Amino acid sequence: MSRPANDRLQSTLAANEHQKQDFINFRKRVLEAGEPYVISDAVAPAEILHAMDIPAVPVVWYSAIIAAKQLSPHYFSLMDNLGYHDRLPRYTSLPLMTTLDGDPERAPYGGLPKPMMFLSRFRDDYCQRITETWSRAFGGVPVFPLESSSSTKLGPEWWRRSFHDWETLYETHRLDFQVAQLEQLIRTVETLSGRSFSQSEFVRQMHRINEAGEIVEEIRDMIAQARPLPVPLTEQLSNVMAPTWDRGSEWSVNHLKAYRDEVKQRIAEGVGACPNEKYRLLWVGNGLWFNTSFYRAFEEKYGAVFVWSMYSNFLSDGYRRYFGEGQGDALRALASRHISMNEQLHQPPWMADWVVEQARIYGADGAVMLVPQHDRMASFGSRLTRMALEKAGIPVVELHANMVDARLWDDEKMKRTVEEFIETRLAQK
Repeated sequence: MSRPANDRLQSTLAANEHQKQDFINFRKRVLEAGEPYVISDAVAPAEILHAMDIPAVPVVWYSAIIAAKQLSPHYFSLMDNLGYHDRLPRYTSLPLMTTLDGDPERAPYGGLPKPMMFLSRFRDDYCQRITETWSRAFGGVPVFPLESSSSTKLGPEWWRRSFHDWETLYETHRLDFQVAQLEQLIRTVETLSGRSFSQSEFVRQMHRINEAGEIVEEIRDMIAQARPLPVPLTEQLSNVMAPTWDRGSEWSVNHLKAYRDEVKQRIAEGVGACPNEKYRLLWVGNGLWFNTSFYRAFEEKYGAVFVWSMYSNFLSDGYRRYFGEGQGDALRALASRHISMNEQLHQPPWMADWVVEQARIYGADGAVMLVPQHDRMASFGSRLTRMALEKAGIPVVELHANMVDARLWDDEKMKRTVEEFIETRLAQK
């Protein structure tokens, strides 16, 4: 007999507190002690900075924090008032608005201070211009751009092959080019920061990331097989995303172990996020950061639970890279980690193949797909992924909105859309 989960996991509270304290400590180090830090893209190789003890703030992480604190309407209204066009990608331009607003009392955690540099990975039409504009807003900050070469062949099941067969999967000529860029990045960061890159610390952190990924895989298997779902998606996000941003640290591994043990205990005790679970849903696309409560809106009435999002186990499938101990092996493994990350998460056929696999593992009955407005990179693979899921027997409903712009969200309308989907497509399967 299952019983409801009355309290949040202790690991969830610990993850949230860690992120809060981490940012407080970051501001003390940067503002009070004058230490350098970097604003980076989400898929940039922050591991190099971590190995030099240089804080890195991912743009989309801060964007999600702004949205979660219900501040995106203010900043996007500012964007409109400043004359920026309404097709500017919301996810990556929102943090820029906090700088242009110039109000540390309003911005989350007091806003972002002037960085040592921007680490930018070119992935869409607007990335370079947004970064350059942000650099000028800080009075001129160096920008290190990482080019992204394209694959000439797309092999199947990248999530299995990328652990060991990454040299073949991502192609030698592409990795050669990426390693050369990483070597230049190391020299640039050393010059700007006055710190030296520690190869030994870098290798230790790369091994820890592999260990963290193994734990996430174990957690994924437990959650996927358990009936009812022991941990709601809202808490999955907290417990996996904090270690993802802090990947390579001892804390990330220790936290995931504690999370795994709590999940195991809940399963043993028959604890369920929704004891009357009837339907299992995937959330396909970026997180709905300003309204994560939406993930639990259909439990009581329909017994419908969201069991997975791309954040649930990408730390396992997308980050693990096993490598030898030769000189440069770890750096080449890092190059393979980031070289095709966007394609794996957002572009066909890799996005579609992976999501269909997750539907199989989790026993999904249906999928809710966020098709982002004004963020083309995050929507490139949506249509083909929907077709692939439907072909695999997984009904899909689309929600056209934006992951951080609350102004584009009509909560009642979106709930009705999903309710009709449950009633007309899932209930009649």
